[in-house]
Amino acid sequence: MTATYETNDNKPQKDLVNYTTVRVPELRLIYRNLKAADGGPMNVSTLKDAMVPSDDDGSKDDAHLEACFKFLRAIDLLERPEDRVVSLLNEDVYSDLSFELRLLYHMNRQDHPQDHIVEAQRVAFEFAPKTVERERLVTELNNEVGYINWNKEKINGWYHLLEGIGVLSYTDSRELVLSPRPALLYELLETFRDEENSTDFGAAVGWIENEFLTVLTTRPGTPRLHQGVTDTLQTLIDEDYIDVRGMSDAKNEVVLPSTHSRNEEPSVTKFELHGWPEEPPASKRYPLDRFMEVDA
Repeated sequence: MTATYETNDNKPQKDLVNYTTVRVPELRLIYRNLKAADGGPMNVSTLKDAMVPSDDDGSKDDAHLEACFKFLRAIDLLERPEDRVVSLLNEDVYSDLSFELRLLYHMNRQDHPQDHIVEAQRVAFEFAPKTVERERLVTELNNEVGYINWNKEKINGWYHLLEGIGVLSYTDSRELVLSPRPALLYELLETFRDEENSTDFGAAVGWIENEFLTVLTTRPGTPRLHQGVTDTLQTLIDEDYIDVRGMSDAKNEVVLPSTHSRNEEPSVTKFELHGWPEEPPASKRYPLDRFMEVDA
């Protein structure tokens, strides 16, 4: 059973996309330090000593650390009951999530206008099947998510945030690739199965859209999985991490677009997970774990 989600009082009002220097590695390091301390409370000075390097004169500029605190408070992942201490918030909600999925979940829980991070992802996945140029994305987002004045700097900040989680990547041509990392898609399906005690693929897709991110391109009628998400799913199927199948008498069908390894477009109703390795190959890990050392 998922615990009740709590929101911070007096949250920072700055638009999330305007935290242009905040990156996932620092956010995850703060989270892991607090997690190691059972969620806190932890003195801010302790985190500052651990994370902020000293200047030549021995002083520490903690402006970036404070920006990270504000971002995490704005999405209810961290609370600051006193100026000198911080604690994790909502740790009991989906308690077994990786940091990447937890960050995505918290951004998806924000009300308008702080929903613009996930709204931008929805727009990108709805109009572009696989890749999108940043200039085109600026135009589309200013049309569809117009309560934010999108520009190249904000697109880059938005991209770096979602790329660090594993929702997007980029090509050498600098186009954004709209395919989630295999680890992210597998963990989403695994969490649904464990939380809902179900392997209904249509229900899983609806749950993912409601709780985490957009993965469909159409909703009225038979839903159709986004092409980039389908490519990731196909990789997991080809390498025997996941099986999917259709059942003629089942509801909640989802159409899978054709991919590099099949031409047909099957309607899927069920999925089966075959387990995730403790030390997956680098291509299957979350972005921040790609170069993690493993025992020989």
